[in-house]
Formats: sequence, structure tokens, C-alpha cells
Amino acid sequence: MSKIEAYISSGVIEAFVLGQLSEAETKELLQYAEEHEEVRKALDEAEETLFALGQEGSITPPEYSKNALFKDLGLEMNSDEDNSNEELIEEEIKKETKSFSIYPYLSAAASIVAVIGIVFSVYYYNQWQDTEAKLSNIIAQNQIMAQQYNVVKNQMEQYAENVEILRQPGIETVPMKGLDIAPEAQAFVHWNKKTNEVFLNAKKMPSNETENQYQLWAIVDGNPVDMGVFDVAGDMTSLLKMKTTGKASAFAVTLEPRGGSENPTMEKMYVIGQI
Repeated sequence: MSKIEAYISSGVIEAFVLGQLSEAETKELLQYAEEHEEVRKALDEAEETLFALGQEGSITPPEYSKNALFKDLGLEMNSDEDNSNEELIEEEIKKETKSFSIYPYLSAAASIVAVIGIVFSVYYYNQWQDTEAKLSNIIAQNQIMAQQYNVVKNQMEQYAENVEILRQPGIETVPMKGLDIAPEAQAFVHWNKKTNEVFLNAKKMPSNETENQYQLWAIVDGNPVDMGVFDVAGDMTSLLKMKTTGKASAFAVTLEPRGGSENPTMEKMYVIGQI
């Protein structure tokens, strides 16, 4: 596109016809019109188009208004001057119409466009708000699903680790049943007699309070031997690794002060299991 074509397409001609150019811009346009025929033709076409639009909205005045106008101007209407006066007046009307009659229509059109713009702005704003709310909801749901996935993943990994422990050669499982203090309690000791490792499954034990801890005991030659302390809280899916022992005839769990005791508190024995 040439420089002149770009200038014509910039809307400067339409702005001139509507009287929106500054003095400097008007001077520049008129200079271009004198130097370039394309600019002059575009200017003529724009003026004709706006004049045609103004004519569509104009109203032909009744005959008596013309007579009243001439009377107010102090002119006599006669047959010889009728045509010339009428032509002069029509020319003036055309000039005035060309200059001013288009503005009410442009103003009305601008108002309609503004209203339509506001309506579409409100509509798309509401759509954006609705979409944002849905997106936030989806993100929240995805976060919950991710948390649930991590919980399940951790549980599966823990179960797999437990299975590996229970599949070791030499593992013996000792079930421990609840006593009168907690009839529903239950725990399992998984004792590897080859490595002397001891693992405890305390999933069915009641939760202990902060100031207390459970303590596992191995009964060796009729005497209780400390196998370590532990807490029960939440979902106890993991096997607890306790102290090792190479010999035992039974296992038991008591509730002791936090940190454990040298000897078991017999009245707070929760479970016991014989080998």
C-alpha cells in the first residue's frame, strides 16, 4: 500500500468532513488534495456520501414556509425572480443540510453503538466471571483428587513394604488379643526367628493420650523384656519395627507413662499373645 493510499485509509478524510480535524491537519489535507488527485477524489466522494445521508433524513418544507421566509427577509416574490431566489435558497439549504443534518444521525448511531457495546461488555464480563468460577471449582477438585491420590499411593507403598517384610523367610506371626481393659483391641507381632527382628502391627489398638505411650514386652524365661514404646494415632498402616529378641514365649502390650517403664503395669495390659 502506497503512502497516499495509507493516508486515505487512515480516516482523516471522514474526520475532515465531520469537522473533527485541527487547523494544522485540515491544512495538510487540503495540501494533499491539491497535489494528489486520489486524495481530492476521496474527499469529494466522502462529502457526497455524507450529503446523501443527510438528504435521506431531510424534510421538504411546505410552500407557505418559503413565502414567510421571504417576507421576513423583506423580499418580494415575483415570477421573474422566483426561480433565481428559489435556487439560491435551495443552495443555502443544501449547504446547511450538508453541514449539519448528518450530525443527529451520527449522534444517534453513536449512542446505539455505545449501548450495544455496554450490553456486550456486561454479557462477556458475566461469562468471564462464570468461567472463572468453574475453573476455580475444577482446580479445587483436582487438588482434592491429588491429595486423595497421594494418600492412596502412600498406603499402597506401605502395603507393598509390609508384604515384603511378611514374605521374609523365618517370619512367625503372633496374634495378641484384647484383655478386659480393651476387649476389642488386637495387635500382631511378626517375629523373624532367623534375624531376631520384630515388627508390630498395632492397627486395632485404641489411640493413646499424649502423656502416655504403649510399650511392647517379650516374655523371656518368665520375665518381661522391654521391646520398645510406640504411639497409636490415625491410620496405622505401617509395621512398627521394635527391638530384636532371639527368644520369647509370649508378647504383651501395656500402657505406660511416656518414655516407658522398667517393669510393665499389669493392670494396664491391653493385649497378650502366646507363642
